[in-house]
Amino acid sequence: MLHIGINGRSIFRQLTGVQQYAREVTRALCALKADDVDFTVFTGREGQGAETGLPIVASRAPAGGPVRGLVWEQTLLRRMVIKSGVDILFSPANVAPLYPPSSSVVTIHDLSFLLFPEYFSRSFGAYYRNIIPKIVKQAAALITDSESSREDLITHLGVDPEKVTAIHLGVSADFRQRVKKDDLAAVSRRHGLPPKFFLSVSSLEPRKNLANLVKAYRLLSDDTTAEHKLVLVGASNRLFSDPGLAEVISRLPAGSVVTPGYIPDEDLPSVYRMATALVFPSLYEGFGLPVLEAMAASTPVITSNRSSLPEVAGSAAALIDPENIEEIAAAMELLAGDSGTRNLLIERGKKRAAAFTWEKTAAETLRVLKSVIE
Repeated sequence: MLHIGINGRSIFRQLTGVQQYAREVTRALCALKADDVDFTVFTGREGQGAETGLPIVASRAPAGGPVRGLVWEQTLLRRMVIKSGVDILFSPANVAPLYPPSSSVVTIHDLSFLLFPEYFSRSFGAYYRNIIPKIVKQAAALITDSESSREDLITHLGVDPEKVTAIHLGVSADFRQRVKKDDLAAVSRRHGLPPKFFLSVSSLEPRKNLANLVKAYRLLSDDTTAEHKLVLVGASNRLFSDPGLAEVISRLPAGSVVTPGYIPDEDLPSVYRMATALVFPSLYEGFGLPVLEAMAASTPVITSNRSSLPEVAGSAAALIDPENIEEIAAAMELLAGDSGTRNLLIERGKKRAAAFTWEKTAAETLRVLKSVIE
């Protein structure tokens, strides 16, 4: 029996892309019907008594917070892994024990901290630039989200190509479900959403390029902006804040840009379905999960022609140069006024998203984990 431990430090934190991956791949791995594999999910105190259905072993100390989480991961997690007799430790959220007590497999989602250091706080960027190369070196195998990120790891960190595997993320079936009109209306009221809007779903950090999105919105025709507002869903924090975004928004009439903050995952499918289009003009992504979520929810997508995003979107999205605000605005005008193009992208998007499931992600991940022992 192969005993696989999963570093569950991130699965009880507020969901961003990395945390969502950690939660979903953990669930999907533990749900696999594999007679020769046993899983244990290690968490901090946050996991005690949680009704997740996961085989959790929780410590008495919390694993949340930047400093406490680091201490937990580098000390308590190691002790828990040793005590449980784990064969492999899988860490799905970039970081792992520097001196793992068993074979270590780590998912490194992207190298934004290295390629775009100006977009991160000095302390966070320095921490990642110091610890990630060490984690990469000691890992028995690495997983990343896309072929684009795999090439980044090989090129910029000198990773052996045989050591790193690109495994695409999945999209939850919740985004494919039909939503009742009453439920849509309730979500709209709860978050103060306008009747029609262009949507962005991302953290409010400079790399997401939201300032250029707001500038592009300013270029739209009066008729389009009168009918459509711009909704920026997501939270900022001290590590990734974009100080210029508020200033750009202030140049627009009050109410043009709506910032409801973080929206819980149970409400996101409804938000996507209400949107005229998702506009995701990020400068760099390891994957870009909102692109698939929108496609699964029958929402047309405008996204960047950079990094992993063309790989994820295929021919099912309008691809734009994220630094060309006129190009972003032209795509928004097209989807606001051309129902034929909207319907074409919706149908292509649904087919595209159907090929990405967390079950598939988990099965491919398990093959990598088993290969380490073999």
